[in-house]
Amino acid sequence: MRKHLVFLVLVLLCGYWPLADAFAQDGPMPLPADALSDADCGLTLSGTVTDHEDRSVLIGATVVLEGTPHSSITDANGHYHFHDLCPGTYQLVVSYLGYTTERLAKAFRAPEVVNFRLHPDALQLHSVEIRGTKQREQLTQANSNLSGRELAQTQGQSLAQALERITGLSSIQTGPSIAKPVIHGMHSNRILVMNNGVRHEAQQWGSEHAPEIDPFVASELTVIKGAAGVRYGADAIGGVILVEPRPLRDSAGTSAQLNLVGVSNNRQGVVSGMVESNPAALPSLSWRLQGTLKKAGNSKTPEYYLANTGYQEQNFSAAAGWTREKFGIEAFFSRFDTKLGVFSASHVGNLTDIRNAIQRERPEPEADFTYAIDRPYQNVTHDLLKVRAFYRTEPLGQVSLTYARQFNQREEYDIHGGGSEVPGLRFEIETHQTEALWEHRPVGNLTGSFGASYQYQFNRYEGRFFVPFYQSHTGGLFWIEHWEKEKWHLEAGLRYDYRYLQAKMFRKDTPQRTGQASLDNELLTPTQRFQNLSGTLGAIYHVGPHLDLSVNAATAWRSPTTSELYSNGIHHGTGTYEYGDPTLGVERAYNFMATLGYVQNQRLNGEISVYRNYIQNYIYQEPDTIPTLTIRGAFLTARQRHADATFTGLDASVTYQLTDQLLFSSKASLVRAYNRTAEEYLIWIPSDRYENSLRYSLNKLGIRGNLTENYLQVSGLAVTRQRHVPDNYLARDYAMPPAGYFLLNAELGTTLHVGKQQIDIGLIGRNLLNTAYRDYLNRFRYYADEAGRNVTLRVSIPLNF
Repeated sequence: MRKHLVFLVLVLLCGYWPLADAFAQDGPMPLPADALSDADCGLTLSGTVTDHEDRSVLIGATVVLEGTPHSSITDANGHYHFHDLCPGTYQLVVSYLGYTTERLAKAFRAPEVVNFRLHPDALQLHSVEIRGTKQREQLTQANSNLSGRELAQTQGQSLAQALERITGLSSIQTGPSIAKPVIHGMHSNRILVMNNGVRHEAQQWGSEHAPEIDPFVASELTVIKGAAGVRYGADAIGGVILVEPRPLRDSAGTSAQLNLVGVSNNRQGVVSGMVESNPAALPSLSWRLQGTLKKAGNSKTPEYYLANTGYQEQNFSAAAGWTREKFGIEAFFSRFDTKLGVFSASHVGNLTDIRNAIQRERPEPEADFTYAIDRPYQNVTHDLLKVRAFYRTEPLGQVSLTYARQFNQREEYDIHGGGSEVPGLRFEIETHQTEALWEHRPVGNLTGSFGASYQYQFNRYEGRFFVPFYQSHTGGLFWIEHWEKEKWHLEAGLRYDYRYLQAKMFRKDTPQRTGQASLDNELLTPTQRFQNLSGTLGAIYHVGPHLDLSVNAATAWRSPTTSELYSNGIHHGTGTYEYGDPTLGVERAYNFMATLGYVQNQRLNGEISVYRNYIQNYIYQEPDTIPTLTIRGAFLTARQRHADATFTGLDASVTYQLTDQLLFSSKASLVRAYNRTAEEYLIWIPSDRYENSLRYSLNKLGIRGNLTENYLQVSGLAVTRQRHVPDNYLARDYAMPPAGYFLLNAELGTTLHVGKQQIDIGLIGRNLLNTAYRDYLNRFRYYADEAGRNVTLRVSIPLNF
């Protein structure tokens, strides 16, 4: 009880002191003539207040409707609420101790969510410059994001593993070190990853080619579920992942952050640091440097180590910007560099060995722990250079130009390479992208943007054949408009894309090789041209103070990739021999989604989304039960297929604040994927997932209250066995779907205050019961179990100079 009183006093001190200060300076403001009306006074205004720099929620911030008696204090999740407001124009004043007070004039005709990101003030940074903050655009599609402390709790994990916290997302794995995000059962070429506003382009055709992005760069991860091809281009059939670094510092001063992570299972160590500055003498200039070192050894299942599953990374990035009131320019460069061991039990010598490897319960040979990475392994580097400039004009709005260059190199070292330092296969893919975007000023209730994009890509290789040389040109035009009035928000958009693709290869590299040199040395240059439209139409209706209903219908398309058309060789990371199909055509998706959200309530919040995605000419990879025998050994075989398919499912999440400290959460994801052509379920689709958690939070602990934002969370994840599969499953795959499993997880965290210095500490335990299991979406489930118990310790130290 005493702690509760202390918390209440602190809230009052933190909340009302700046409130009193605000009124002392400005006094009550007279209401605009249209601010109050006796009719229809049932509107709700709500939102979240967070730190502008690290996106952490600000508990106890005060939000005032100036000139009225209304005020609200943010709760443990940073939320504020106003109810029973009349239509009109209000002046919002948001204040928090240690932060600059924000003001915003806002006209309301319907319930609305307005979020604020406060800037640290001069008490900490010695000087301050106030600039406007763009509010997040409302989307009619289901979307979720990770930021602030919730994102910090994923440090040490890959991008895909971090995103698993979002309802509806899972990951497809290739061993314990490689994971790709899966949205509503779709992954790889159907999921666009936008890294700092640039479409991530690499050799993403493989399920084992994880996005080459350092998660420590991101300050916010946003997932848009469903077809989103209008704004982001063709291929976004399954969804879009936005990886957004923190904005460059816009208040004078220098700060840094040191992150340390230790992982028990593979004895991984991570060091990541960042320093950024906005010089007081040059307030228009801001810069940032960031780097990460990571090293991990063999992972361990509950009973044995997984041989050659270590990895190491060396990543860095640099950013600088020059911003004035009407114009600005920003440059960003990043390098991702990793060496990945490939689970050696997946590379076997002959057909008998491959059958024995699948049938035995544990892989051979037995392994011990080591940091050494032996053959087979991969070296991957990815460079991104981005330059963006913008110009604002009062009559027209804002125009921005973006140019980006990406260079991705992948070297694959086979198990049969001996002492040679030459990789068996080297890919190099270079991509140049440009985009021009015009965001026009509001015209009545209408806001929107018009843009054009162009991309040139060139791929080459050295060594054995898998995917041919190719070059492609892709251009697009798009237009999106939003209309908002009273309880309605409407969205409509249209996009046209054209793609030219030309491959180069010798006949001897195709399945049509004849064995005659004169014919097999013929150079083939197959050329493909694709063009199509994407569209979206959606609406949000504010049913009540907390209840929102959104619906979206969208269509998107993608052309088959070069690997889907022409691959013919060993896919190193999966130990699979893959065959393409040059007759494949365009995939066309028709997506419908409806979301009902009950939000910004003090106790109960939740959201449920239902969706159906019909895809014409769905391209998928199906195992061939006859392995391919080569001079390098025997390999599992996979071939490209196509069929009409439907993906139907739901995502649901609910939270209930049991007490001021205790929060219950539950979420579920179900997807059913059906092959309409063959009248059977598709394979390699995520199983049903259910997760419940209980979180206890306490703001102050310790004799002097030097432990703040304390929490303990216990959760259980249940994944069912995939039973929605074809009847003749073993004619499509090498092994039946594995049994379902349950994992017990826990998290513990606090912020330690030592003088003026704060240190964020977190402890995360996964699979605490050390359960032996195999996940259906892991490509190596044929050979070994998943990793066992794992405990991660993370320490984050922010520094201000």
